[in-house]
Amino acid sequence: MKLWALCTVLMVATPLAAAREATYLVKGPVQPQSRAVNGYAQSVVPTGRNHFRVQVATDMGPIGARAETAGPTSERAEGVPKGFELPRRLAAALRPDDGPWTRATEVLRWVMRAVRVDADDPSPQDAVSVLARGRGRCSGLANAAVALLRRAGFPARTVSGLLVGNDGVIAHRWLECRLPGAGWVPTDPTLGIWVITPRHLVFSGPVGRIPDVRVEKRSEDGFEGVPTVVGWLERPNVGADLICRAIGKDPGGQVVAELRGPEGEVRRAMLRPEGKFMNLRPGVWHLTVRMGLRVIDRRSLKLESGSILSFAVPLKTAPEEG
Repeated sequence: MKLWALCTVLMVATPLAAAREATYLVKGPVQPQSRAVNGYAQSVVPTGRNHFRVQVATDMGPIGARAETAGPTSERAEGVPKGFELPRRLAAALRPDDGPWTRATEVLRWVMRAVRVDADDPSPQDAVSVLARGRGRCSGLANAAVALLRRAGFPARTVSGLLVGNDGVIAHRWLECRLPGAGWVPTDPTLGIWVITPRHLVFSGPVGRIPDVRVEKRSEDGFEGVPTVVGWLERPNVGADLICRAIGKDPGGQVVAELRGPEGEVRRAMLRPEGKFMNLRPGVWHLTVRMGLRVIDRRSLKLESGSILSFAVPLKTAPEEG
């Protein structure tokens, strides 16, 4: 199943629309859990007995894992079933000279290709069973991914909670993997790779009885700027760098470069004479350079993961904007 095929037919009827920020009013005996990891933050404030206000925010920007090798250790493989080994083809694809993000991403890609999401699967959802039959519920997919990541040398854990759809709320499970330099990074393999949304609400364990969840506010701005690789959304590890340099006679005034990103993000830098924009999310950015109130350069730039773009802006004035 592809992007919107999550762990129940409830989500198939109404496609999941991503929101970068959301606030929910939750009523139930089990309290949601505050959490802060790379790309996801959830804060929980009790507002009364069994009543909670839950605020969620996500960031689809580059992860920032360090490019160092990561091999399996007995400590990191803790929790893996006895005798559990990586499938032969997956083991062959995990080259020792690849960095941790590349290796962990390859594991997640393999799971998403090898295991089909079946919301009605009545069989056991442990990693060995799910991988053997090639299908499972969201919990089975998360269990399989965690077991493979651990065997490949990465600390990983499942995360339980709720998924808030347009037509209702369902119990859901996803996972987090720890990458060097980036900490714990969440990912929902029913949705994409290293992708999470503010529709994911974290609880301390599996939610048996679905609480009442009401949306207080939620932005709906899609996954613009998140690359798609082999049909799946994939949050990048490394962003792009942009260096903008002003050349020519010093006008004696301020020269400011403004960048507007694929999700409305705005960054500004003074050109003295050089301004740097670091770790930008891949996608199309719109640059405007002003000298005082006058626009002296305007252009669109397509930035790719890991790219470094540098160019000069002549200090000449242009007609004022109408």
